[in-house]
Amino acid sequence: MKFYPLEKRSLLKTGYRKVFDIEGRSLLLIVHRDQPFLVENRCGHFGYPLDEGIIEDDAIVCPQHGISFDLLTGSIANRPYENADPIMTFPLVEQDSMIGVMLGK
Repeated sequence: MKFYPLEKRSLLKTGYRKVFDIEGRSLLLIVHRDQPFLVENRCGHFGYPLDEGIIEDDAIVCPQHGISFDLLTGSIANRPYENADPIMTFPLVEQDSMIGVMLGK
């Protein structure tokens, strides 16, 4: 596995949001309640990007159809449509004051 640094830990404050393209995946780093979360940047319904979604409670809401996904687990928090899948979440790792993710084989 390879460590991909994303951002300095000191810059991650509530409201931070940035998209990263790593290993062919679009990943969204969000800080909510001073806690960073890394989720795939695609809705489990039609794959619409989540980076413009709003945060409600501890979930991100897809701006296209209103499906919300738990930031910690990726599970569906509300299901207005039957054909939606959970989204992937990724554990964050801190190395040398950088927050990042371990990906690959």
